[in-house]
Amino acid sequence: MVDLDTLACLDGLIWLRTGREVATRLKLDQSSVSRRQRICAKSFGISLEKNDQEWGLSGDQTLLNLEREVHQKARLAGLRPLRLEATYWSLPLLCDPEPSGWIAGLSNLVGMEPNLSLLRRRICDAWICGLPDLPDENDPDLCAVPLCGMPLHLLVKADHPLLKQDPIRLDDLQQFPSLALPEGAYPIVERELKKLGLWNTPVHMNRYRRERWEGRSAKDVTIAYGHCLSQAVSGDGLVPLPITLPFRSGEALLLQRDLRDEPAVASLIHTLKERLAHLQPRFPELALAA
Repeated sequence: MVDLDTLACLDGLIWLRTGREVATRLKLDQSSVSRRQRICAKSFGISLEKNDQEWGLSGDQTLLNLEREVHQKARLAGLRPLRLEATYWSLPLLCDPEPSGWIAGLSNLVGMEPNLSLLRRRICDAWICGLPDLPDENDPDLCAVPLCGMPLHLLVKADHPLLKQDPIRLDDLQQFPSLALPEGAYPIVERELKKLGLWNTPVHMNRYRRERWEGRSAKDVTIAYGHCLSQAVSGDGLVPLPITLPFRSGEALLLQRDLRDEPAVASLIHTLKERLAHLQPRFPELALAA
């Protein structure tokens, strides 16, 4: 019903938030992005609305979703670049330069559901997701390809009182505030950290901002969380506590099940694993997936 770039302008705003970001990736001017998204919305009888700085759609999207399937197949055929989301640490470490045939998003959406929604609606084609949170293994639509595993650490500023204690007990941790996101953002992480009496000081953000996450812990006694990759990108001034958590983190590539055997996906997986292997000497904690 609409051409590839016209739908890309509409979905690009949902994905990337601003006409400037969409124009940069599609190599269009911002006025064209604005005009084409209006044409697209009118063609499908829907409207694009902004709420809390994020774009969303209202109206029946049945035909739109069918059109998205067709356009995703066109991207897989090489007619346009495929779309990749990541985390704020995997974007610079694994997606620079962008894997051949792919363009990367802002990679700062907080929470599982916003990212999974981009995949389910085929606005994005793949997402490099941080473990342990993943869709259910019996999810009818989505699958996960493991990339690596690594320990998750509790992070504090270098002069934190806990670093003077030996050994550190759970009761000691519970005396200090620890970062948390809104309920359900990362259900498994939330559940496991709450078992330890952590995840008790909520931070509200739809998009990652260092000053509200690791930056907060760098200024006071709040406990943060991270691993070797996130620390390399945003962990300045923070050090890990000498305590082992009962679960691990890592990276996995999430995508629609019907894309798993596509050559473009196989090439992406190969590239990501190759880049992780190059990082391993720098980060010995990285355990590469088979």
